[in-house]
Amino acid sequence: MTTANIDTDTLVAKDAIRDLVLQFCHAVDRGDVALARSLYQTGALDEHGFNTTNTAQEFLDSIEMMTAQLAAIQHNITNHLIRVTGPESAEGEAYIIAYHRFEKEDGAYLLITGGRYLDRYSKSEGQWKFAHRKCVIDWAQDMTVPAKLRDESITRGLAAGTMGADDPSYAFFTAFPRGLRT
Repeated sequence: MTTANIDTDTLVAKDAIRDLVLQFCHAVDRGDVALARSLYQTGALDEHGFNTTNTAQEFLDSIEMMTAQLAAIQHNITNHLIRVTGPESAEGEAYIIAYHRFEKEDGAYLLITGGRYLDRYSKSEGQWKFAHRKCVIDWAQDMTVPAKLRDESITRGLAAGTMGADDPSYAFFTAFPRGLRT
C-alpha cells in the first residue's frame, strides 16, 4: 500500500468517525434511541457516571427516561481530535458543550456542561462504531431561567424543535430517517 493510500484511508476513517460522533449527538438530542443503539459495538462500554455497570447497554436503556425529564437538550461538539491506530481501530477526544433544559412546577432550569468524550472506535462490517466511551466533566453551570423568552418576536414563525419523531428535521430531510444510521 502506498503512502497516498494510507493517507486517503486515514482521512476517510476520520470523516466517518466524526460523522459517528455527530450522529450520536443527533440521536440523543432527538430522543432517537434506535439510532443511538446502532452506533455502538455489541458489548461496548460507556462511562456516563450514573450507569453503574459502565455498559453502553445500561446507558442506552436510560436515554428515554432521561430525555422524558427534559424540555430541550442540545449537544455541541467543538474540538475533535482523532488518531487512527489501525485499519479497524481509532481513538478520539471530542470536546462538548451540552444544554439541558428542565421545566418543573416551580420554574425552568438550565444545566450547561462542558466536557469531553474520550472514545475508542472500532470498525466492523464497514462501519465505525463506539467500542468504549468515557465522559469527562470539565465544568458545569446550572441556573433558573424564564419559562419563555422575554421577547418572543425573535422566534415567532420559526419551527420548534422537539425530542421526538415530530421534530421538523424528520419531515425536512429524506437522508436522515428516524432510527436509521446513514
